[in-house]
Amino acid sequence: VPLYEIFAEDSYRFEWFLGPLLQRPLQVLDVGGQIGAFACRLAQLDPQASIAAYEPSPFTAGFLRRNVERNNLVRQVTVVEQALAASEGTARFDDNGSGSARKSLVSSRPGAPGTIAVETTTFDAVPAKAPLDVVKIDCEGGEYDLVYASSPESWASVQRLVIEYHPVQGQSWDELRGWFEKVGLTVQYKESGSVAWLSREPLVRIVK
Repeated sequence: VPLYEIFAEDSYRFEWFLGPLLQRPLQVLDVGGQIGAFACRLAQLDPQASIAAYEPSPFTAGFLRRNVERNNLVRQVTVVEQALAASEGTARFDDNGSGSARKSLVSSRPGAPGTIAVETTTFDAVPAKAPLDVVKIDCEGGEYDLVYASSPESWASVQRLVIEYHPVQGQSWDELRGWFEKVGLTVQYKESGSVAWLSREPLVRIVK
């Protein structure tokens, strides 16, 4: 499904979303790299982009690495087998093993079938290595903890953000959107589902 959505349907609307940023040496963070469809497609569109794809599931990260290698994108895409979270260390993670996109730190329960321990790092630790230009977040509910634990300064260089937000008890999209507005990222388009595109500068109104 991710391959079809991204390569056939252009579900991330790359050219509209990135516009003049394409063909620049972008620093990109892919939170929830899954099997690499987002990272591989962006690397194809922008041969100068450097993409760090974070995928905590060992099983899924294996697919991600192979897809990067077989598409000759190892110089552009770095696979990091960690989850982004509120703190550095380890956390329990629901890993159903099939390469599914439905994997999460949020629903993990100690001792639940398929639950494994994964390494975690923070959003602040990533831009400390290189200022980020573009961020994609799809981590099945973990977006709230990782964003709220980050510092506004870490987002200062980010020009574009595309995020899939999920229903989590005690959290809301309106509050998360307000947080992003305070750091200068405002919604440019939002699908009826749960995906939103944010930018530091106004974008041309999208044509459906």
